[in-house]
Amino acid sequence: MPASLIRGRLTASLRTSAARNTISSASKVLGGSSGLFGGHASQLQLQQQQQQRNLSLHEYMSIGLLKEAGISVPVGLVASSSEEAYAVAKQIGSKDLVVKAQVLAGGRGKGTFEGGLKGGVKIVYSPEEARDISSQMIGRKLYTKQTGEAGRICNQVFICERRYPRREYYFAITMERSFQGPVLIGSS
Repeated sequence: MPASLIRGRLTASLRTSAARNTISSASKVLGGSSGLFGGHASQLQLQQQQQQRNLSLHEYMSIGLLKEAGISVPVGLVASSSEEAYAVAKQIGSKDLVVKAQVLAGGRGKGTFEGGLKGGVKIVYSPEEARDISSQMIGRKLYTKQTGEAGRICNQVFICERRYPRREYYFAITMERSFQGPVLIGSS
């Protein structure tokens, strides 16, 4: 089989950075531009340097970024178990809290959990209630319009103080598949 055909098939099959790194390293070992890969070694190295961005952030991560930027955000912490949720609720110290399922899907508030709990965003008034609600969320699948029948497992909840804003804004960055680029969404 000619080297150019092998090179073409290898380049076409490079879908992950690990594969590109392997082929790039192999190219250097096999003689760089004079070896099996001919003059395409530098092309493979350029492909390796392309950046891939993932914009999948849970709500608590986004709130952390906003806080770092000096924007006023509700006091809150993430919990991975119902007992941890209880401790977090006590630490926050408010009697007016919100327990939010941390699942990468829209429509959490209207979703349904395995076990029957309705809604992935719940208002609670005590650490005990935060523990009880989080025990019905953590480790269970949340079904929303976006997740469909597959659902998504909730591994964490974000417990934060409840705020009563005079004005509320919505801002999101999402990936538009038709042109493989980000789209900014905002409303007030």
